[in-house]
Amino acid sequence: MKKLITVSLFGTAFAAQAEETAEHMPEFWMPVQEHVVNNDIPQLLGYASDPALIKTYNPDAVSAGYLSFLHSAEVTANFIFASVVLVALLFAVFVLINGRARLADGFSGRLISRWSPLDVALHWIAAVPCVLLILTGLVIGAGCFWLEPLMTPEHFTSFVNGSVMVHNFVAFPFIAAAVIMMVKWAARQMPESCDLKWFACLGGYINTGKPHHPDAGFANAGEKAFFWCFVVFGLAMIVTGLMMLYPELFGGMSKDGANLALIIHIISAVILGAFSVVHIYMGAVMSEGGIENMLSGKCDENWAKQNHNLWYAKISK
Repeated sequence: MKKLITVSLFGTAFAAQAEETAEHMPEFWMPVQEHVVNNDIPQLLGYASDPALIKTYNPDAVSAGYLSFLHSAEVTANFIFASVVLVALLFAVFVLINGRARLADGFSGRLISRWSPLDVALHWIAAVPCVLLILTGLVIGAGCFWLEPLMTPEHFTSFVNGSVMVHNFVAFPFIAAAVIMMVKWAARQMPESCDLKWFACLGGYINTGKPHHPDAGFANAGEKAFFWCFVVFGLAMIVTGLMMLYPELFGGMSKDGANLALIIHIISAVILGAFSVVHIYMGAVMSEGGIENMLSGKCDENWAKQNHNLWYAKISK
């Protein structure tokens, strides 16, 4: 008796067993495998679930490069795992050794309006689903190597299926808030002459020697780097995710198109996942007084002077 394992576009593993038949799950594509059965002619196992796709599928037309990338499942899973878990651990060690970026003059007690109520709402409508997308994506993309050995097959399958459902559901509020933020905030994220100096001294976050706080406008260079990374790779993930969820809206997808969409989705997830972990640390842990910005929309006057002095000078005139 043979056990056939098929993997969906989201990495969910399903097992089907039969003597000469296989139970086909409702997936957009199933991997095609060739097996020799009892020294007989090769048997082709795994077919597209849509009959129309079977008629047009040409195995010779599928990119070997795309298949090679997707077949390196363990390497891909390790990158997904490292982009979230390893980056978080490394940054935690950095914070323990280096310490937080404290306010040199402490809190003044005087608050300045920095974000509107709409901005704060958009941030959290995108941020909470983003964290859930990262965590469920970690399970979907790397769980078979990091979690499956710790669970029974039944529990792991249920866990992955649940993660896929959550992943697909929270994607929609994330998309709505993220796209509005990209448009609304872009004007304040444009490069400035002070950005290179900010990067040269790493934003003044290294607590060695005499503290130096570089010039910055409304957004510093690090925040701008995250924003544009969020725009580029966030849009890539949104488009490819929708393509995989609703291929018919994009005029149907070839096998190569589906594979390429998945590859772009994975690469974008790895890059944006790592940037998001750093962004969370910088906003919530590293910068004293930073998290208050997105809780109340206001910042302390001394925080503004130290971290965004050019912006503070402009609004205090």
